[in-house]
Parts: sequence; C-alpha cells; structure tokens
Amino acid sequence: MTQATPIKKTSRIKNTLEGREKGTGLAALMTPKMIFSLVIIGIFSFAALVTLSGYAGDLREKNNGQAHALSRSAIGFGGLTRLLGDMDYDIRMARTENVQYADSSALRVFTMSRPFQADGLDELELYAPTLIIMPKWITAPVKGSAGWVQKGWGEQHVWDDNNHERDLKELAGEIDFTIIETDDKSVTYTARSTVGDKAILRDIEIENLQWLKGEKLLDIIRVEEGPVLVKIQDTTTYILSDPDFLNTMGIASKSRARFAVDIIEAVISDAEADPNRVDFDLTFHGFGGKTNVIKVLTQPPFLAATLCLLAAGGLIAWQAFSRFGDPLEVRRDYALGKFSLADNAARFIRIAGREPNMASDYVKLIRKQVIKELDLNGRRVQDIDTILARKETMLSLPNTYTDLQNRAGVTTDNLGLMQLAEDLNHWKNIMTRTTSHKQGESS
Repeated sequence: MTQATPIKKTSRIKNTLEGREKGTGLAALMTPKMIFSLVIIGIFSFAALVTLSGYAGDLREKNNGQAHALSRSAIGFGGLTRLLGDMDYDIRMARTENVQYADSSALRVFTMSRPFQADGLDELELYAPTLIIMPKWITAPVKGSAGWVQKGWGEQHVWDDNNHERDLKELAGEIDFTIIETDDKSVTYTARSTVGDKAILRDIEIENLQWLKGEKLLDIIRVEEGPVLVKIQDTTTYILSDPDFLNTMGIASKSRARFAVDIIEAVISDAEADPNRVDFDLTFHGFGGKTNVIKVLTQPPFLAATLCLLAAGGLIAWQAFSRFGDPLEVRRDYALGKFSLADNAARFIRIAGREPNMASDYVKLIRKQVIKELDLNGRRVQDIDTILARKETMLSLPNTYTDLQNRAGVTTDNLGLMQLAEDLNHWKNIMTRTTSHKQGESS
C-alpha cells in the first residue's frame, strides 16, 4: 500500500516590488481630483463667508425676544405695529441712523431693551418728532421656544432706575426716575392726558410702574404718582417712562390697546407730525442697513464690475494652470562669471552697431585658427602664405582667403557680415578637413 504524499500548503508570496502594491490610506485618498475638489470647495466657502458677513445684520433672527418692533415677545412691540397697521397707519422700519429730509415729519419711535442704549441718541440729530420708550424688564430667553422670554436675574426683574437717570442726563438734563416696586396686581393706576381728555385709562394694572420728572420735562400723560409721558422742553422729543403701556404684554386687553393708540396720537398731535405714519427704529437692536464694502460690491451698479474682476481672476488662474510650453529663461541684463567680459563686450558692440567694422579682424582670427589646425605656427609668413595658396588651388575653393579679406574691407551691414561669416566657416572646414582625416587615420 503506497503512502499518500502530503499536500503542501502554498503560502501567498509577498509582493516586494516597489510600485506594485495597492495604494492605501492617505496616499490613496489625496488624488489630484480630490485635491482639486478641496481647493474649489475652500474657495467657494471662503467667498460665501465673506459675502454673508456683509449681510449679517439683514440675516440675523428678528424675533429674538428683545424690545423692538420686530419682536413678538411680551416685551416686544410687534403687537403695536400690527395694531397700528390694522388702523391704516403707514408703519415703516427705520434701518438707518440719520433721518432723511423726506422722513423728518414722521414720528420716529426708539425702543430700548436695556440701559445705556439711549447714549447713542446723543450722537443723533433728533430734529424729527421722536418718542423714546425706556426699558424696564430684565429677561432671559426660554429654552426651546424661539422668541419667548421670561423674567431673569433671580429676585431682580427690573433695571436699576439710577441707570436711566444717567442714560438720559445729557439728553434731558437732571431727572428723577422712580420705580414703584410692587408685584401686587391689585394696585391700579389711573392715567390721563394733561393736554386733553382723550387719553384716559382708569384702573390700569402695571407691575413696577416707572415714572419720571425733571426741570426740562413737560407732562403729557401722568398718573397720580407722577408723569409717565413727558416732552423735553423746546424740542419734539418725548420720553415714555414705562414700556408696559405700549408693548405686547401691555396691549393685551381692548382698553389697554385703545390707550396705546391714544398715546401715539397724543404725541403726533402735540409734535404736529404726520398723522398717518409711524417709523420704528431698528438700528439700536442690530438690524440697521449700514452700507459696507461687501454690500457695495455685490449690489448694482458695482455688481457688474465685481463679476468682471472674478471672471478675469478665473481666466488668469486658468492660464497659469494650462500654460503652453516651458517658461522663457530669464537672462540677466549683464552676464556674470568668466563669460561676462566677452558677452558684455558683444552686447555693447551690438548696441553701438559696430559689427561690420570687425569683419577684417574676424577674417584674421579665422586664418589664425586654420594655421593652428594645419600646424604651421613658427614658420615664416611668406611660407605660410605660399602653403595656404597651394592648398586653396589644390582644393579648388570658390572663395580664397584673399577674396574673403577683400570682402571684409567693403562689408557695411550685418547681412553682408553674416554671409561673410558663413563663407569663412566653409573655407575653414575645407582647409582643415584633410588634416582631420589624417589625424583620425593615424590614431
């Protein structure tokens, strides 16, 4: 019985040749297409970032819970703008700090979210009828509910009234700002107008009512404790001490909404402003339409110039990547090193236009080279002339050295010089050819 031959397991031969193994890892990932794609994505992302940065103010979330006309929160004035709009008022959102002449007759309402915002009013020219609504509530956003706010800072829910006094000092002089701190909603107030009987609201419930007084302030609407709407003397600027008269929380009831409209109409009537238009300022809340370089370059009429520049840059980049042929070698104006003397001398001669004058010397130089090739150095001049003349006769040369020397004397232009140099080179090659053959045979 024959024994079965065991089968050997063949192990896989490891490929050790360079360049034959499959590329893995980072080397396989970073292909030319991938690198080109990353560059394009990077350029596009950077351009998008720069462009969007110019429009950051316009793209910011408008319903952010702050006290401005675009906010629908309790302390916002979105409800007031909708109410006035339903009553056929021309409501506009002012996004520029300076008031244009065409808008100077409209009432402009500045709403404050926090203390020290009114400092910016000192730098503005308030020649248009202006209503400033002071801040009161300290709020915090409600998580999970965009645009909603709640009372913040623990026990302290309202701003310190000393901040308001410092805030309005330069605008209205010395004032006394007072907050009636109470959370008891059973406490009510009766507000009435001092310039007419139209704006009257009885038994109003307001938490932490704010009122103010000052030497330069004239009462427009007041409660028993003090004025809440005042006018700065000799101006058309008005200050509403408590925002709860006009904000969304304050106009929740029909009577309160009617009183809010009466406040706006009282200011318009006293200031003799446009009776059908109210402008709400947004610049103090970061929604201003300030012009910047990005906006100028991406809007007509400069948009066309921007697109042309981008197209030109793209063409330049394309030309750089798809250049035809090798770049020309940049040569120095003057050569350096051992070759500098001869090269610079040749350039100076060419600039001076003196090349034809060197024809005779060039002919003599070629003759010396032929004499050296024929090993005639050291002989007498008469013998050298005789040997060269016999060799020319024996080779039947069309141009003898004498003919070439005579032509050199009458050459006056570069074209004739080039033809003479060509004939001299031919003469030299014929005269030294026999010597080269002999040297080759002897070696």
